[in-house]
Amino acid sequence: MRIFAGLVIGLAFGLFASASGRPWLMSVSVGVEPIGTVWMNLIRMVVIPLVVAAIVSGVASLGDIRRLGRVGSRTVAFAFGTLLLAAVFGLLVAQLIVPLAPVSAEVAASLRSAAAAGATDVTQQVGRIQGFRQFIIELVPVNPVKAAADGVLLPVIVFSVLFGAAAGSLEEKSRTAVVGLADAVVEVLIKLVGWIMFLAPIGILCLSAAVAARFGLDVLRSLAAFIVTIVVATTLFALFGYGAAARLFVRVKLGWFARAISPGTAVAFTTCSSMAALPTMLQSAVGTLRISPAVASFVVPLAATLNRPGSAIYQVAAVVFVSSLYGIHLSATLLAVAVFSSFLMTFSVAAVPSATVFTTAPVLLAVGLPVESIALLLGVDRIPDMFRTGLNAVGHQTCAAVIARGEGEVIGDG
Repeated sequence: MRIFAGLVIGLAFGLFASASGRPWLMSVSVGVEPIGTVWMNLIRMVVIPLVVAAIVSGVASLGDIRRLGRVGSRTVAFAFGTLLLAAVFGLLVAQLIVPLAPVSAEVAASLRSAAAAGATDVTQQVGRIQGFRQFIIELVPVNPVKAAADGVLLPVIVFSVLFGAAAGSLEEKSRTAVVGLADAVVEVLIKLVGWIMFLAPIGILCLSAAVAARFGLDVLRSLAAFIVTIVVATTLFALFGYGAAARLFVRVKLGWFARAISPGTAVAFTTCSSMAALPTMLQSAVGTLRISPAVASFVVPLAATLNRPGSAIYQVAAVVFVSSLYGIHLSATLLAVAVFSSFLMTFSVAAVPSATVFTTAPVLLAVGLPVESIALLLGVDRIPDMFRTGLNAVGHQTCAAVIARGEGEVIGDG
């Protein structure tokens, strides 16, 4: 509750500052952002060492390599299944909402001109997108230390899993020593996360106030239908998609489950980074959901790198909105292509704010829509980014709970 109170107060103050037009209020709202940035950097500081230590401990503790394969394959299956469901759901919601707010010819022309003006920057960013082939190749890091320094999480996970599996195959004395060291490192880092999260209401307030002050309500009106589509689709998928999974597969009360995963979700929502929320999600998974450290430390980071339903929803919604803006009709076949393309491109999304916008380019190209429209979406991406990252965090934690339940564990009050 402290975290959400900070979020609500920050958003309210930022919107009030934007609406009032008073320079000193705007200065205060934007001026506190560095405080929030420092807090977010504190969280990011512990992500890589925590993930490495937790996965090494978890995989080595799993012991049976067959169990490791079973847990891993179920995590991948959960991620793939929910990504496809999210893409289809986002497409349906977009087709319902976008036509309700048609853009006039004059406004559409103005928006297209604004998009064309930013085409150069978009082209440069899109050129940096990692293709699916390159994604597969780079799963195995040539230099794990460099991958960790660059914040590229999936290769780090691959190295940690292999290291943990090798440690698990050692004789008991050596295996115990490795697991004991990893457990001690995890315990220290979790303690550090607790200290950092004590400051969460202040950090989240400062970040959200700056965001609300910069954008306000007026700037969002021209793209309101698209933004509303993302907000509605991600919220409904969290409530009914992951809510149903929690109720049916985890067998817990939804109110309790929502409260249990709220700290990690709030951090992801505010920072627009699942990586920044990883320590908090791991802490909630073990401390509140009561998932075993062995399963939580393996599943949560893996889900955080594979399961991005918010990105899938965003990309297909962008296709519907851009086609409407340019007056281009898309057949059912092209819409199916958009769904499949979004499924593939979610794996290329970097763990940084607004990365999803640029990976939408190949999805637009696949159905014949102009890529320069991304410049338009990027200008108002902060609010969609918050909601899609928040949904991703809900998905990561739900995945961990579902997999743990499938391994025979009793979750929380279940």
